[in-house]
Amino acid sequence: MRRGLSIIGLLVGVVCMFVLYVIMAESLKGPLTGTNKDGGYVANSAPRMQDMMQLRNLMQGLQMKSGSSGQSYPRPSELTDDVSDDTTANLFSLLVAQRYVSPDALISSMDAGLVEPMNDYAWGTWNPSRGEYWDDAFRADLDDVSNVSYAHMVLYGDRLDHWSSRRMDSNFPLLGNRGPRDGVASTDSWACLEDGSWAGQIAYGDGHVDLLMGTSQARRAGPYSEDHYFRIDDEDRHGDAILGFTSDMDEDGPTLQWD
Repeated sequence: MRRGLSIIGLLVGVVCMFVLYVIMAESLKGPLTGTNKDGGYVANSAPRMQDMMQLRNLMQGLQMKSGSSGQSYPRPSELTDDVSDDTTANLFSLLVAQRYVSPDALISSMDAGLVEPMNDYAWGTWNPSRGEYWDDAFRADLDDVSNVSYAHMVLYGDRLDHWSSRRMDSNFPLLGNRGPRDGVASTDSWACLEDGSWAGQIAYGDGHVDLLMGTSQARRAGPYSEDHYFRIDDEDRHGDAILGFTSDMDEDGPTLQWD
């Protein structure tokens, strides 16, 4: 007499496998997406690790290439003598042109905004003899589509000197995930998660990267009573830490852009 599974037995087995799949998928959602079922952050996740590695690699590239030559970190105005060139789009386009970073490594998988890597970057635009230093088509517009996710130290005032002089400072931030305007977490900001909270990786002058859980941690001890990474606290010398996007720059300072 032959023995085998009945139709009912097969159906029971399929149902059990489906239940196990649902349980496993739910348990893996946080580590794979970086958010939990309520839209809040999960610290130990693949997207967070990716951000950490991309920011760390960029900082190491800046330190190795600039440190070995004794030069400051690249900035557009250093090449053109025009401060209006020190925008976010030009800065990151310059870093790509000089091979500090690849276009795809400027995109965070945690970014809920309209971002996409610039896969058609015009590498031939790096031609100093013709006064060409970066691809002008590179975009960093948080109201439209951006080719970069990460914020940077705004290149104005004393902060311009901090861009390179703080290279060994473990307390001064130079790059990181974008934050909300004035450091106020909100569901209206693409920099925050679905539940309105914020968490992000921040790269410091000495090259180390920290995961900050909440905007309350995005501040440093310094000469100012308040020195928040996403809020201007020093209007006079522009020497505080401020990580953001600069859409325009002139002699009077930057036009900051927040999402």
